[in-house]
Amino acid sequence: MKRLVASGFSWFIFSFVLFYLLLMMTSCQACLDDDRLVPLECRPGERQLCDHDGAILTSLNPDDPPKKSGVCKYGMRTCSFDGWSECTGAVGPSEEICDGLDNDCNGAIDNSFPEQHQLCGFVEDADYGVGICTPGVMKCDNGGLYCDGHVGPSEEVCDGLDNNCDGSVDEGVANTTAIVCYDGPDGTMAIGECRAGVRYCQDGGFDGPCDGQVTPVEEMCDNLDNDCDGEVDEGFDTRGVDLVFVIDISGSFEDEITSMIEGITPLLDDPITSNFRFGLAVIGRQDSGAYEPPVSRHSEMVTNFVAADEFLQYLQAMQHMDDGGIEPSIDATLWCMDGSYPFAWAPTSQKVIILMTDEPAQTIISQNTANVNQYAIENGFEIFVFALPGHHASFLQMVRGEQDRLYTPAANSETVFQQIRQIFEDLCISG
Repeated sequence: MKRLVASGFSWFIFSFVLFYLLLMMTSCQACLDDDRLVPLECRPGERQLCDHDGAILTSLNPDDPPKKSGVCKYGMRTCSFDGWSECTGAVGPSEEICDGLDNDCNGAIDNSFPEQHQLCGFVEDADYGVGICTPGVMKCDNGGLYCDGHVGPSEEVCDGLDNNCDGSVDEGVANTTAIVCYDGPDGTMAIGECRAGVRYCQDGGFDGPCDGQVTPVEEMCDNLDNDCDGEVDEGFDTRGVDLVFVIDISGSFEDEITSMIEGITPLLDDPITSNFRFGLAVIGRQDSGAYEPPVSRHSEMVTNFVAADEFLQYLQAMQHMDDGGIEPSIDATLWCMDGSYPFAWAPTSQKVIILMTDEPAQTIISQNTANVNQYAIENGFEIFVFALPGHHASFLQMVRGEQDRLYTPAANSETVFQQIRQIFEDLCISG
């Protein structure tokens, strides 16, 4: 029984294998009979070099092609399942043009254009080799010839070069041609005192100093906008100043009078005195008679406030006077303030008296410096005194006990100028 079962199973296996082989043979034959199958022309991805004339260069390595002459070069074709592609990228020789290339691939560039590299651009009467003038050289570009590098004469300008090629540099423009300049902060030019300047052609450029410019400075008391911010004398007392000089004309004071006049004169045109009015009173007498205000030998020299030019005339006339006797400086100072002398003090002005003498404080009507000081304080007067050092003590009360209001007359006009200008600057300081 076991032998029969084994024999039957073996037969089954044999039959199955035979059936499978018959099935496979039938399928393969069907594939071979399928008319859609075509043979491949080349291996997909394969590349070959090609030339502009269509030649296929199978002997050359496409990964390392040799270089051709001039612009000429090999192309490439590539294999796909559809076969070989067209040859692309190949460049063959062409007619030579003037472009800096070897178009005909003969190893020579632009060999059809003998004009190349020749000098060009000459202008009649131009002296080439002088100044900036130089000839050009013919060169090829974009298929044509052009003159490269030519520089001819031109109008002379400020650049440190001989533009017109006459052998001279910047002639006719140096120190005559200028540009406007300004080195101050933005927004300050033409404001207040600030003004632009000019820079002249110098050493081939406009890099020199800006001549004539005015830039902002610290504000001063001079009735001007020094810092160019649109405001005048901000931070200072800008009231007008009524100023009377009371001057001793005795013979002993003659040298000092001369220096006083010379020191005061420049200040009359100084901007700091632009809002000043000036008056003059002289002191001195020869006789011992009554001396009541405004009686004086020189009462005609007691002037009301006048402009600077007229005031200067009075100063110069005073220089030629000579008187002696007593110089009642106390009385004269008081009379300038109390109306005995005809000074029309402006109600809103700073009222200032500058006394100049070489004598101690004197009076002939029993006045004293305390009276003068008290009247000055009550009526808003400022008093300054020029006196010899030995007499300073006699005037100290008249100037409120302030030593900085006492000065020593000088025979040097520059010293006088500086002294009086300092007084004017102090008057400007805002309280």
